[in-house]
Amino acid sequence: MPIVPDTLTPERRYFLMVSCIIPRPIAWVGTVNEDGSHNLAPYSFFNGVSATPPLVMLGIGPSPDKKEKDSLRNIKRTGELTVSIPRFEQAEQVEATAEDLPYGEDEFVRCGLTPAIGEVVPAPYVAEAGVAFECTVERIWPIPRGGSTLVLAEVRLFHLADEYADARQCLNPDAFEPLARLGGGRYASVGKAFKVGR
Repeated sequence: MPIVPDTLTPERRYFLMVSCIIPRPIAWVGTVNEDGSHNLAPYSFFNGVSATPPLVMLGIGPSPDKKEKDSLRNIKRTGELTVSIPRFEQAEQVEATAEDLPYGEDEFVRCGLTPAIGEVVPAPYVAEAGVAFECTVERIWPIPRGGSTLVLAEVRLFHLADEYADARQCLNPDAFEPLARLGGGRYASVGKAFKVGR
């Protein structure tokens, strides 16, 4: 069944994309509000795009109720953010941090998460996540049609908890059990990891 994107409403196009591009990793994005309080929000239009330099990409959609989402407002102002990678057992907290709260209300406090302040950037990351990146903005691209914004950020410091590291100092997915995002409010575990020879 061919589907022409331009024949769909923005909402229908979004739901088609997120139902087909699966599983998606989730970036728990931590930023600092103007009053110094913390902001935390999940984004599943997220991925790594380069290892040298270490760059991650974040797609931030428009907000229906305000000029721009709080995360983007803070990223533009400070040029700094953190990315925490949630585990499967943290799905309910991820969903809770997606709630659109008034600017300045702290999602860490509301959702029972511990903010750990970065060593390189003063933005908070989720202490309970086990994997986090401290990042500075490389580039911000407003996408003309639809109001979304693409943020390209360079990882300045990796945080990897010892219990999730393998012998190569890389993430052991079986120990970590990352949370994956599907469409329609659904989440999944990635299941058992396996290797295929090249």
